[in-house]
Amino acid sequence: MKRGTVKADFLHKILRRALPAVFLLCAIYGCVGVFSRALPPDYFQLDYRPQPSACSKPFPGAVRIWSFTASAPFEREQMVVVTPSSNVRFSSNHKWVAPPGNMLSDKIMRDLSLSRIFEDAVPVGSPVSAAYEMAGHIHRFALEENGSPPHAVLNLDVTLWQEKPVRSILLKKNFHYESAPLSNPDPSEFAKAMAEIVSRLSADLRNEICTVMQGS
Repeated sequence: MKRGTVKADFLHKILRRALPAVFLLCAIYGCVGVFSRALPPDYFQLDYRPQPSACSKPFPGAVRIWSFTASAPFEREQMVVVTPSSNVRFSSNHKWVAPPGNMLSDKIMRDLSLSRIFEDAVPVGSPVSAAYEMAGHIHRFALEENGSPPHAVLNLDVTLWQEKPVRSILLKKNFHYESAPLSNPDPSEFAKAMAEIVSRLSADLRNEICTVMQGS
């Protein structure tokens, strides 16, 4: 028998004896988890310093803030990118800490509370009686790569109303914002650009509300 044949037979026997042990380890620990472990996602939030402001004539009463809704696909926690061909791409490894609608309504509620435009700003479910209600709907919340250098885009409607003495709409307005072009459109830069946009939205919304109150 040739030396190469003997060596091949020996290796074959070793592998045949080792395979059951390998399968046992896979059953116990999971082969997929060992050889192709997925990276945990990175989470981002809308982080900006609140800019308190106040109306010369504040609203008498509290405002209840409803969680903002969003059109698909912008209701997801995954970061959304619109490609140059207008296709939508989701990032499984880069996510927001909460759906965009929740993040926006939380920030606006915080800023309204600090500005004292209303006596208080409370979420749905709060036992505090509210004279006013606010809701919003997001049409666009994405990093857009189409039409120009990559930039963040936010488009939404915000409605402020009161139920008593009769239901009446006090403010219903569409807000549209685009960030400056991002030279390095990574997730951190996108999150920073979107936070700056939401800060502008909050300031503009408060100014609009003050205008409504001054005209009443």
